[in-house]
This record gives sequence, C-alpha cells and structure tokens, in this order.
Amino acid sequence: MIKIIVDSTGYIDKSYIEKNNISVVPLRVSIGGKEYTEGVNLSVDEFYRLLRETRELPKTSQPSVQNFIDVYKKALDEGYSIISIHLSEKVSGTINSARLAINELQTDKVRIIDSKITTFSIRFLAEHAAKLVKEGANFESVCESTEKLVKRFYNRFILEDIKYVVEGGRLNRAEGLIGSLLNIKPVLSFTDGVVKPEGISRTWRKAKEVLMKFTESVKSTVGIEKLCVICGENVNEGKEFAEIIKNTLQVNADMLQCGAVIGTYAGPVWLAVGIQSSH
Repeated sequence: MIKIIVDSTGYIDKSYIEKNNISVVPLRVSIGGKEYTEGVNLSVDEFYRLLRETRELPKTSQPSVQNFIDVYKKALDEGYSIISIHLSEKVSGTINSARLAINELQTDKVRIIDSKITTFSIRFLAEHAAKLVKEGANFESVCESTEKLVKRFYNRFILEDIKYVVEGGRLNRAEGLIGSLLNIKPVLSFTDGVVKPEGISRTWRKAKEVLMKFTESVKSTVGIEKLCVICGENVNEGKEFAEIIKNTLQVNADMLQCGAVIGTYAGPVWLAVGIQSSH
C-alpha cells in the first residue's frame, strides 16, 4: 500500500484529498502575534483580510519534526509506504523537518520528493502519483515516475506589490527596489527551487500579457498537458484569465487560490501560471 503525503502549500481540494486518502502536514503563519495553522484555523478570506490590516508582515514556519513523525508513524503503522511531496527545499525548512522525522523513525519506507516549486507543482505531483497508485504501480515505479515529472514544470508569476516577496526574504532587496521605485510590475519564476526575476512590465495589464506570451511559448515548444492559473484574493481576475487562456490557446486551465503561507510572500493580489509540459 502506498500513502501520499503533502504539505499545505499544495492547496489541494479537500474532496480530492479525501477521495485519494492523502494526508496533509500544514505549515504555520503568525499574524499580529497570533499563530495559525494553515488550512486548520485560518480561512483564505480571513487571512487576506488580516494581511491588509496588519502593520507587520506575517511570519511563516515549517512543520515541526514531531508533526511529521505523527503523520508518518500513523501511516507506517497502518502498513503504508510513503511518498512525501513538498515545496522547494531552498525556500523552506519543511523537507529538512521531514528528513529528521525519517531519521527519528529509522525507516526506509518514506521517499521525499522536492517539487522544486510549490502550489501547482505539489498538486500535479500528487495527482500523478495518485493515478499511478490507482493503476496498481509499485512503490519504486511510482517514486521514479513522480520524481521525473518535476523536470516538466514551467511557471511565471506577477505581483501587484513587490514588497511582500522582498521583505519576506524571497527576493534580493536590490532587485525589489527597482520595482518599488519605478512602480513597475516584476515577472518572476521559481527556477532551480528559488525565486528568480524574469523581466519587468510597466503596467499590470502588460504583465498579464507577458504571462500569456509565456504560456503560448511553452505550448509551441514542449506542449501543455496541464495548466493551472494561480492567484491570491483576486479570484475573479484569476477565473477571467483562465478563461482567456482557454479561449485563446484551446488549453484547459484549472484554478488554484493560495492561502496564508504563499500569500505572505506574494501579497493579496497576484497571478501565476503553472504548467506541466507534454514531454
């Protein structure tokens, strides 16, 4: 038997999690001196309201080693081998906590997969692994196939306000300063596990055009098997953008709204495209 475990930054629908027997190890966020557990005692809407009201930016923290031990041990005791899929090791200590938990449990039945990104990459990897499990694939083949899929991810994202990603330490302050001084919109990517500047746009409308051109380029070069439009509190804008992609490129576009941990660094309003290529 194979169990899939993810962290909360995959923002996978609860119905899918329940249907596929997936377990979630949540990250935490502290706002105004109060700590919340993502997806447990803080809704997405409430988070973005607090984010706009707070004077100090929230702080995030990875799951503890004990959090992982608790989830792993339960699954192991039930006879499962575990595939544990998480956000990039270069931006979070989540994978390190998972490794320490494995060492504590002294087990060889847990395989960690670094998604190299977050959000859509965790979701797509979990969906891929779950499909293989349902088809009856063995543990090693599910792990190997899922790890290979990481190389087929492409992404770009745009931020309305760059201060969150800069003050959160996910982008160099010198790079961020350009955007804040000139009031331009940065185009960023997750590349090799870290946030990387990919360009700038003068306006939000132009930045969205860059996202579209990027998506067109991926389709024309490596093809698109899956695509996800990702956003913060601007859900309606995200839905509209997904519809534009669908009508323009004849590619189905799913929606993914992110909550506290990603929103802490991206801010209230942002847009992204996450793509799984055809090959």
